[in-house]
Amino acid sequence: MESLESIASKYNVDKLELGYLRHYEERFEPIRNEVTKVLEIGVETGCSHRMWLEYFPNATIYGIDIFVYGVDEFNELQEGNPNLDRSITFKGDQSNTDDLGNFISQYGSDFDIIIDDGGHTMKQQQTSMRELFSKVKSGGFYVVEDLHTCSGEWNELYGYKVIEEGDTLTTDLLDSFQDFTSEVTETSYLSKEDIKNIESSIKSCITEIGVSSYTNPKGYTYRWPTMLSFMEMK
Repeated sequence: MESLESIASKYNVDKLELGYLRHYEERFEPIRNEVTKVLEIGVETGCSHRMWLEYFPNATIYGIDIFVYGVDEFNELQEGNPNLDRSITFKGDQSNTDDLGNFISQYGSDFDIIIDDGGHTMKQQQTSMRELFSKVKSGGFYVVEDLHTCSGEWNELYGYKVIEEGDTLTTDLLDSFQDFTSEVTETSYLSKEDIKNIESSIKSCITEIGVSSYTNPKGYTYRWPTMLSFMEMK
């Protein structure tokens, strides 16, 4: 079967440039044929959506997005994809409890994998965890990408506030899960009970580091670390 990196190259998936794929393949290759239900938050034009459809041959791939680039553009890019019978997309906001509730009402739970590659704000990441974490089956994975955005400089780069005043950084929350010390007991979006329930269902929480780079028109290359976290369910 074709490697994840090879599939990602075909569809110009940014996870390749961000240095994430080896971490994904390390965990997902052994269960590749057993995975039947995957949700990715953050679809945009569908590059990684196509990648997951091809990588997991027996899985339905679900996607949640606000589709700022337009549903029509997404559908156009998916045209001719032989795996479309296993593709389901849902227009919704990952920080909106009603939207997430409506998604679950329609499509249920028992996901093998949920990947948060959405807007990367603390509110979005932590609201999605609150509403969706329990929808991952035992032995499955909940993944949060682009945790390097837990740095204030990304407020300017993204053009919107990734971190609001009073927010607890998602990296700090996940750090408390990695050593199970529960140093973070409550956030603006997660109650003490929410955090306790999430922590009690985690078998392991590991944050991985990648490296991304960009070369500007003048030939200067900029590099910065990238981060994603894998939480495996008990």
